[in-house]
Amino acid sequence: MTHTTTTIGIDVSKQYLDACCHHDQQTLRVPNHLKGMTALLAWIGQRQARPLIVIEPTGGYEHPLQAILLDQGFSLAKVNARQVREFARAKGRLAKTDAIDAAVLADYGHVMSPRTMVGPSHEQSELAQLVKRRRQLVELATIKKNRLEKAPDDLATQSIQRLLRVLKEEIQEMDARMATLMKRHQSLAHAHDVVKPIKGLGPLTVATLLAELPELGRIGNKQISSLVGVAPHNIDSGMRRGTRHIRGGRIQIRCALYMAVLSAIQHDPGMKQFYQHLVERGKKPKKVALVAVMRKMLVRLNAKMREYYLQVDSSAWQPQEG
Repeated sequence: MTHTTTTIGIDVSKQYLDACCHHDQQTLRVPNHLKGMTALLAWIGQRQARPLIVIEPTGGYEHPLQAILLDQGFSLAKVNARQVREFARAKGRLAKTDAIDAAVLADYGHVMSPRTMVGPSHEQSELAQLVKRRRQLVELATIKKNRLEKAPDDLATQSIQRLLRVLKEEIQEMDARMATLMKRHQSLAHAHDVVKPIKGLGPLTVATLLAELPELGRIGNKQISSLVGVAPHNIDSGMRRGTRHIRGGRIQIRCALYMAVLSAIQHDPGMKQFYQHLVERGKKPKKVALVAVMRKMLVRLNAKMREYYLQVDSSAWQPQEG
């Protein structure tokens, strides 16, 4: 995707939003609440061309701003904080303040041209909240089950068991709400019908993919493989040829695909044959072969969703390779 040369970096903290425009070096600080964001949007709107806006993850404080910018149709890139810091060091900018961080983000966006985000729909955002809450409940239930094994007395055992019953009910409630939501919204129902025939995908995996991977079907196969973290990267230097490794990516999507692949290599003849072929070729450990099957499943999902989007609106859903 091509952008104008105007790039704005926004450093997000709990209390403030610090912005810097790379083109004219103008800066702005506003409170991190709705009125402040409105003022920030007005400041951004003063520019003739719609800029590329660059932010970095800050533990969730960026989510309200991110939602507003995407809803307004801005080109928004959320970049890795470690990479931005390394970029700043490479340019000799060792000092760190909110204003400096905003300027570094603007410079990074101008030089690196990072990939812009694909904004989730309102129903995808709603589904993502349910998926996230269910995951939190499962993690909490796992902690309680581990404590139950080491409970010192009957009082502790009974207390933990009561909590586990409540957590089980809450998890079932989240499952029911997710199922209802995907049936109620036509776009989610259609997307569900597109990906569900692929063997190995259970209701939770489908919900996770639709909620937390809005890029599915909208970017190229190589890009989505890298985004999820199932694309191997070379580690070569001179005559040395190192072992390729996967790194980064969206771990929750990767975990969901991993569980789906374990089922697929048992029930999908094509996936089973592909996996066995890799193992016979010496893909050891076997997890390397499983990652290759995960990538194959992801590419298949991406292709199916791309076809669906092209049928819905061929002009609006052209896949992006950038």
